[in-house]
Amino acid sequence: MDQTWLIIWLVIFVILVVIEMITTGVTAVWFGCGALAGAVCAVVGAPVWVQIVVFAGVSFLLVAFVRPGVKRRFDRSRRQSAQRKLIGTRALVISEIDNLRGIGEVRVGDREWAARSYERGVAIPEGAIVRVLDVHGDVMLVRMDDSLEFNMELRDSEARLDPSIRDRF
Repeated sequence: MDQTWLIIWLVIFVILVVIEMITTGVTAVWFGCGALAGAVCAVVGAPVWVQIVVFAGVSFLLVAFVRPGVKRRFDRSRRQSAQRKLIGTRALVISEIDNLRGIGEVRVGDREWAARSYERGVAIPEGAIVRVLDVHGDVMLVRMDDSLEFNMELRDSEARLDPSIRDRF
């Protein structure tokens, strides 16, 4: 048995796995699986054209049918991890939060989020500083940050007019 094609398929597999680890695009791994299928064909002595067809077929099937579900789960997991890091941070209320009316937005860093108050029936005014308690999808659950003495004064203070103060939150 000529091991040349087996070695070629294994080298291709290793290269694709390294590319996948660098890019985390959940794409190269499927071609790596195709390369392993080609290697199996080489071990059983299949002709080169069969190895190539098996490589292409397995790669195509995995990319077309398996990758979308894995990518969706991978992206959701990554997004949830990033959202968990926001819990406990401060946010600036940029639009009044009122659960009864279903309105409210906050800014954390440079991103705006829909927000709801943790306390039922409590409206949080625009300009207030809140603490993020939880994140559900794209909606933050927040509570007034009582650790800041000036928190309630922000509604009519210079924080509304001075972007340098607002950008710190």
